[in-house]
Amino acid sequence: MDELWKRIESQVRIERAENTRRRILYIFTASSVAAIFLGIFLLGQHFMSYYIEDNTITEFAENQISQSADSEIILLMPGKKEIEVGANDANIVYSQCGTVVVNSDTINQLEVKEKEMEFNQLIIPKGKRTQLTLSDGTRLWVNSGTRVVYPSYFNKNRREIYVEGEIYLDVFHDEKTPFIVKTKDFQVQVLGTVFNVSAYPSEGMSSVVLVEGSVNIKNQSKKQVKLAPGQLVDIHAGQLDAPKNVDIEPYVCWVKNMLMYTNEPLDRVFKKLNLYYGKEFILDPEVEQMLVSGKLDLKEKLEDVLHTISFSAPIYYENLDDKIYVRKE
Repeated sequence: MDELWKRIESQVRIERAENTRRRILYIFTASSVAAIFLGIFLLGQHFMSYYIEDNTITEFAENQISQSADSEIILLMPGKKEIEVGANDANIVYSQCGTVVVNSDTINQLEVKEKEMEFNQLIIPKGKRTQLTLSDGTRLWVNSGTRVVYPSYFNKNRREIYVEGEIYLDVFHDEKTPFIVKTKDFQVQVLGTVFNVSAYPSEGMSSVVLVEGSVNIKNQSKKQVKLAPGQLVDIHAGQLDAPKNVDIEPYVCWVKNMLMYTNEPLDRVFKKLNLYYGKEFILDPEVEQMLVSGKLDLKEKLEDVLHTISFSAPIYYENLDDKIYVRKE
């Protein structure tokens, strides 16, 4: 009887241990499954917030009455009158506390910060350029003849701006909040990087050049292209070309007030000079397709720049009725 009783007690202990093990295994399995589903949900939320289209800023930008700056840089702020920025190379800085510094003048924006998605517009005329620091610390160099639309402050899930023209960006890195540059035909998505976007509506071709980091370009047809540093993609009528390796310096040297060109037709060179100096050039047909190479310092007077070009091409120029006519010698 004692031996039988001992065997019964041993069996009970074994069954209790087995039941305990099963309960622990069940709890662990259930917890793991719950954690996996929670992770998938959170990851999905992150990517949904990254990829879901939000056209608020695009609709705002495209619905605005077309306005161009004739001679001065114009800053349009919510609740403020149109602000003229007098300097040729202005510096505009938005802070997280709601103030804006335009050159040395401080403008208080606290009264608009509580409102939902208020947009600013920065309009740069031909012949002028601007540096713009957004509220998240992202820095923009804005080229001549460009319009930038951006919020007074960014929300927690998304950073978006809209561009017509050309900008060079150094995006503040934030893994949780992607930065998106939108244009009429395409958009560029980044987390933090340095790149150049050229998207002038008057030109038939746009481009994106990557200096550092990684960018993803997507057109209206949802086709996507990813760039590596030192690569460029051209966009024709909204269609993305294949990425190609380039010397990035000619594409971004405008930030340093330089213009570099290699075997470029004079027509394209003078279109850029029209932007930088705000002067209208009339080229004879035989001059338009002349190929030239060189480097121009855009801080120099226009007269000196034209004199430099005339050394590399058989042309001469004359100023009539506030227009510059370029003819073959």
